[in-house]
Amino acid sequence: MYSIDLDAEGAGTVRPAPADRPLPTTVGEARDFARARLRGVDPERVEDCLLVVSELVTNAFRYGGGLAGFDVVAAPDAIRVSVQDHNDRLPTPPPPSERFLPGGYGLRLVRRLARDIRVTLLRAGGKIVHVHLPR
Repeated sequence: MYSIDLDAEGAGTVRPAPADRPLPTTVGEARDFARARLRGVDPERVEDCLLVVSELVTNAFRYGGGLAGFDVVAAPDAIRVSVQDHNDRLPTPPPPSERFLPGGYGLRLVRRLARDIRVTLLRAGGKIVHVHLPR
């Protein structure tokens, strides 16, 4: 499922836990944070999550004006990944091409792995992409 929400209250924000931990400044740091948060989770699910983290954080850096918030939570029923950036443009994959061109496959991969994807447009600007993966 893919849905778009508006943050009517203006309260939407995501920060890594613990709150005193700085935001990752690279995709590798984001993956390390996710890996640490997923101790004890099935290794195949961890690998799926790390791929999703890589794609979403890369997009935040490349197209979203940088990372504004990030969290990974291993809930009993799902793994939840939340990535906040500064751009309120919705994530959309490029149209299919007859030629092989680099890029444009990340969101398609995330959609294949995810149980649910929700994008929250923030009233103050930017967006949060929430992805729920099967546990």
